[in-house]
Amino acid sequence: MIEIGIALLIAGVSYALQYVFGRIRFWREKREYIQQNSGYIEQLEKMDAEYRPEKPDVEMALRCKEYLYQVFPNGINERTQNMSKEELLSLFERMVEDAQQLMDVNVGTVDFYSTDEPPTCGYCGYYSHSDRSLHINVAFILSGEPKLIEEQVYTIFHELKHARQWAAVEGKLNGIKDYGYSDEQIKIWAENFNHYIPTCVSDELYRKQPVEFDAFGFETILKGERQFEVI
Repeated sequence: MIEIGIALLIAGVSYALQYVFGRIRFWREKREYIQQNSGYIEQLEKMDAEYRPEKPDVEMALRCKEYLYQVFPNGINERTQNMSKEELLSLFERMVEDAQQLMDVNVGTVDFYSTDEPPTCGYCGYYSHSDRSLHINVAFILSGEPKLIEEQVYTIFHELKHARQWAAVEGKLNGIKDYGYSDEQIKIWAENFNHYIPTCVSDELYRKQPVEFDAFGFETILKGERQFEVI
């Protein structure tokens, strides 16, 4: 019994130390990031945060919204509530393919992931421009929670909006295709990609930074929270 008690004590101390060192590392990395990007962070804090999509995005958003109405004519929950896990995954895989065509982007890898490891276990999904990969949290899709399933539908379009932002930046740089965005818009996105702010630094600034503010704004059109006519 004594040996078991000592082993448990050692394990507890070890866990506590790992947690403390992890938090120290987190705050040190956060402080270093803020110091390295202080100028850009100051710009963001002063930035006018009102969503003003350019014509290519309004037209694309309305196309995507019409597509979602065709797929879910009576709402997302009505169609998905009685689906099996296999049917749900098949539906989401098909939506990813269709959304890429609607948004005129191509991702190299599509990953429906599930993990207990932070921070990605808490993400709805993410897009990595370094390898052009799209990652969607399958645990939320298969959660059985209608709100989480619905949010994952919009996550596909949110993350592919980042793919389109990056494609526009690269296309402009290489003289290939910029989708018709203004030079100023592409310049703003390019600068933000170089100074991207993760949620661990500041959730407020994460949402306020141009590429995220744009993607969240794009979602509001799809969700019917914001109305735009073709401009």
